[in-house]
Amino acid sequence: MNAKSNLDYVIDQNVYVCDPVPQQTEDQNMVYPFYDHLRENRLTTTQCQDCGQIAWPPKIVCNECMSDQMEWIDFPPTGKIYAFTTQEAGVPPGFDSPLVFALIDFDNDVRLISALIDTDPAKVSVGAEVTLKVVDAPRDRVLFFFTLV
Repeated sequence: MNAKSNLDYVIDQNVYVCDPVPQQTEDQNMVYPFYDHLRENRLTTTQCQDCGQIAWPPKIVCNECMSDQMEWIDFPPTGKIYAFTTQEAGVPPGFDSPLVFALIDFDNDVRLISALIDTDPAKVSVGAEVTLKVVDAPRDRVLFFFTLV
């Protein structure tokens, strides 16, 4: 039997004290389908059926025209790094140092920021393609990151 490390214990306890992972069920979150789609390995967002505005992050009301006629759409399968930075100190528990954060552009004109995981920082460059990487989080939840293609 493997004993838990002190770090594993701290992370487990922190989830109950200061939960950094969003609630992901219908009764706790109005954009819960986003998390259901992540569980299917799909990155999605909402688009207004009235004006066509694509929202990021997903919304239940359009910021452009105030319509509540939003539909779920899939992101393109890959994005391209617009810019990136590397964090060497103060990396959150559970992540390896250095940790790369990137601004990622998609063909749907959405730009988002995310950490890159399972990636050699030396291979990260502007213009490099990335793809979605969904990871399990405590208490049956999921988080998303990206990794180099």
